[in-house]
Amino acid sequence: MSFTTLDDFLQRASDRLDPIQGDGRLDEVGDLDFVDEDRIQSIRPAAVLIPVIPRLEGPTALLTKRPDTMASHPGQVAFPGGKVDPVDVDEVAAALREAEEEVGVVPETVDLVARSAPYVTGTAFRITPVIGVLPPDFQAQPDPTEVADVFEAPLDFLFNAANHQTGTAFYKGKHRSYTEMPWQGFRIWGVTAGIIRDLYANLYDS
Repeated sequence: MSFTTLDDFLQRASDRLDPIQGDGRLDEVGDLDFVDEDRIQSIRPAAVLIPVIPRLEGPTALLTKRPDTMASHPGQVAFPGGKVDPVDVDEVAAALREAEEEVGVVPETVDLVARSAPYVTGTAFRITPVIGVLPPDFQAQPDPTEVADVFEAPLDFLFNAANHQTGTAFYKGKHRSYTEMPWQGFRIWGVTAGIIRDLYANLYDS
């Protein structure tokens, strides 16, 4: 099964994912095999906002391309987000703050829906994805110091398993597989594609 309507997507997210506040029910996913015990003890909390926009032609998700100068994951496609800072009361606050700083999302206008499974990266971040619906007329205002480009991809493309390609790589001495989903010249892969793939599995493949 795959994406059908926005209402169905949001209902599945509310029913099957973690609530915005409270304890999480979903197990961690991601690159757990590539983070050694020492790094697990000092893993850094982070969060991303999965910004859903109910466009007239169909709902989309807003994504960014990170500048090549970024210290972690340079040049990769990502959802707006970053590390949880001391000013943030929790991961949800961090996701909203980063989305405001990176692409001009006004936190008060976001309809928060749910949290997806925490995603552990090989670079020792524990990322909490937060799903939120933006106003239908939202226009991104990217900060060029944090965002090299910004684009939208339809939910019916992202949440269709036929578009989830599998690649392989040799990383930290091990062979690993990863998901990628090219969209109009942008390569959605790595952590971001992993978050999307896990979200798909929780909403449509279980």
